[in-house]
Amino acid sequence: MKYTKIALTVLCSSLMTACASLETVVAPTQEYKAILNSRDNALQQLDAAPVCCSNLNELKYTSLASEQKTVVAIDGRSPVFSFPEGKSYYAAFKLPTNSGDLKITVAGLIDKTLFNPTVLLLDSQLKPTRTIGADIITYKPARMLDGDRVEGVFTIDRSYVGNPNNETYMVIYTTQATLSQTTQAMSPSKVMAKSMSVQDYGAKDPLIPHSAWGVVKIDVEDMSVSALGDNFYKPVYQEAIDANTPIVDATPNKLVVPVAAAGTAKPAPAMLTETEAFYQSQIEKAVNAGDIDKAMQLVSEAERAGSSKAKAVFVDAVKRSQK
Repeated sequence: MKYTKIALTVLCSSLMTACASLETVVAPTQEYKAILNSRDNALQQLDAAPVCCSNLNELKYTSLASEQKTVVAIDGRSPVFSFPEGKSYYAAFKLPTNSGDLKITVAGLIDKTLFNPTVLLLDSQLKPTRTIGADIITYKPARMLDGDRVEGVFTIDRSYVGNPNNETYMVIYTTQATLSQTTQAMSPSKVMAKSMSVQDYGAKDPLIPHSAWGVVKIDVEDMSVSALGDNFYKPVYQEAIDANTPIVDATPNKLVVPVAAAGTAKPAPAMLTETEAFYQSQIEKAVNAGDIDKAMQLVSEAERAGSSKAKAVFVDAVKRSQK
């Protein structure tokens, strides 16, 4: 692509102005500058810092809510733990449990240095389940309001509420090996040139040294909420609904099933074979997952809908689970 001398000057000037504007918008806030620009101090303090605990169950975990975005500063005031990959400052969290599947985004923000995060996930008994590292958490150039960062996205399963093997805790730290490494970022001019579909004028991509301190951004998203929002319909088995016409409450999208007047209640009709089989499988699944409360709720619901076998299925399932 060729430009006249004047056009090229204008372009370069525009790119530099735009890049300066971009850096103003996406760079970490001023309060974190000292953390992100103090690698030597961070390494020295890490070497001298005492570890907080000897076991993962002794760590202090801060609760995270679903649909929560948070920025965490990791510095000399943060606790230190000896992980299998080496000594590190860390931040520990308890994940939401009463939710749909969770989509979690963890990002290490880049400025003069980078805290390159590793994520350790643990079950409800504080036993490690998996580690999210460099294969998932990778470099992402600045885009819109997100600055340069390394970022990883992963999912927490919530299919079986009450399952002790559900991932419940998350610890973010960095490894000893990564402290001597760098991440190659994309120069602001190249980012801007790419966004404008023009040729970059040659600024060198910087190498960002890794540090024991840094800033981590966490985004927790309840996938059941994000996928459906508030406007969704949860079907009710027809056998459980009275023959009278349902009444629509004034609350938007809310269906109210009328209750028969006292003394006029009719016995529930016999349950269809297919519906009986469905309830039996759900009761057994809940018992096998250790969710006895849910199993009992299913028994009550099934009996209201006309089941004569739900309680026996529940008792048999509990007996089998105890063998």
